[in-house]
Amino acid sequence: MKANRSAKYLRLTVALCLCIAMILPVLSCAETGPAEDSTRPAATVQTLPPEDTVPEETEYQYPFLEVDYGNEEFVIFNSEQKYYMIMNVLADEVNGESVNDAKYNAMLKVEEKYKIDLTEYYCGWDNQLTEIQNAVSTGDDLYDVAYLRSTHVGSMFTRSYLYNLYDVQNLNIDMPWWHQQLKEDGTLLGNHLYYLASDAHLMAFEGTWGIYFNKTLAEDMGIPSPYEDVYNNNWTLPRLTELAAQGATLRGDASWEFDTNGSSLYGMASFKNLINALMVGCNEHYCLKDSDGVPYFAMANSATVYDVTETIAALTSATNNGTYISANSTGKHYITDIFSQNRSVFMGGELKAGAAELQDMTNPYGILPIPKYNADQENYLSNMLWSTLLMTIPTSCATPERTAAVMDALSFYSWRDVLPVYYERLCYRGMRDAESVAMLETISETRYLNWALAYSWLSSIEPTLNSELDAGRAGGIASLVKTASKAVPRLINQTLDDLKKVE
Repeated sequence: MKANRSAKYLRLTVALCLCIAMILPVLSCAETGPAEDSTRPAATVQTLPPEDTVPEETEYQYPFLEVDYGNEEFVIFNSEQKYYMIMNVLADEVNGESVNDAKYNAMLKVEEKYKIDLTEYYCGWDNQLTEIQNAVSTGDDLYDVAYLRSTHVGSMFTRSYLYNLYDVQNLNIDMPWWHQQLKEDGTLLGNHLYYLASDAHLMAFEGTWGIYFNKTLAEDMGIPSPYEDVYNNNWTLPRLTELAAQGATLRGDASWEFDTNGSSLYGMASFKNLINALMVGCNEHYCLKDSDGVPYFAMANSATVYDVTETIAALTSATNNGTYISANSTGKHYITDIFSQNRSVFMGGELKAGAAELQDMTNPYGILPIPKYNADQENYLSNMLWSTLLMTIPTSCATPERTAAVMDALSFYSWRDVLPVYYERLCYRGMRDAESVAMLETISETRYLNWALAYSWLSSIEPTLNSELDAGRAGGIASLVKTASKAVPRLINQTLDDLKKVE
């Protein structure tokens, strides 16, 4: 644990230093305004401390294997760009963009250490499942590792198309560069695990949800810094609702109906996928596992599910006073048409928004974790995108131990060297404060994948619940839970039967 904490502090310190280095020039120009050319100067990972200068007691000494793979080709199956996210695992060259260069350096270290030639194949997003299934079913050893949409994993391992990662040597799966909560949730029956996530593929971070806030609008509306609520354990869903209500004002408009050319200011903007994030953030889960690793439909006997859904509806039903506006009801985009146009104080969205879609926003903004249900809840939980790409090893791969060795080392360097640089990139793009870096660390450490979606168990409840609560309607949730109490266990049992067949 001591080594784990030391490495965490090292990573956070690097991220804070990088961010502060970018903030200082911004602050020094605060009174005179931005320079004519505000383009971010080229940066490389030379700002990171060289490995031999980091004290041994504060640094993981990565356990490299003594192997030489003879410059063999190593192919990563991946998806083309989606949702404005950084999808590439590798980088072709150093180009001055900080995250790209950090990725390139991480790749280069692994290639040189193991004498391996890393390459990447990009498949169309909608063709991914068909293409990988065809490749594996023929037995062709085309791909050493496959990044698959989470909702595709279940249909792959039940057909014996994926290795059980507990059976593959050279994966240090208990180390922090592998997402531990996701690993624990993904393990079925105690010893079956078919996917992992690390920062080698940034979609597992960029697709994580948080709450953005417009600093200028918050100050104008007399809203105190919500960072203090996080520090004081007061960042809860009722508190978000309270602050969002404080931020809503018509500003001369005749009604709360959204008008692109209007002036009304909304408390919070998002869309129906926010509901998944709020449910998870309030520690309300569709499925859990018993002590033997057997999954079950947890909502059927949850003592809090109706209180949580009513609390969510207290936020989303407040459309008549401007507290919440859903992009699903406006035909507009919650990021580009509402929040970035300074039309809402808060926004629920994925982290990638800060790196890509908010780069032209005029007002500075901050980031917060998804709020807790109440102050008694122990930890924050930050929901990951339902279609997050996860690392798997297809059974057509003839050398799974080699795959494990390469991906473990690449995940280590990505966790240590790439993610802090990504924090700095987000910070520079619009957050411009050290507090947001600390919030990003909290979000990173509390990432949670709604893993029941990966096995297609929730079709009878999750889509409808999202739509109902996004519209502020909680009255029909009991009926949804009752219906799902029959449908979900049947689907779980089918998956477990399929699982036993592949043992």
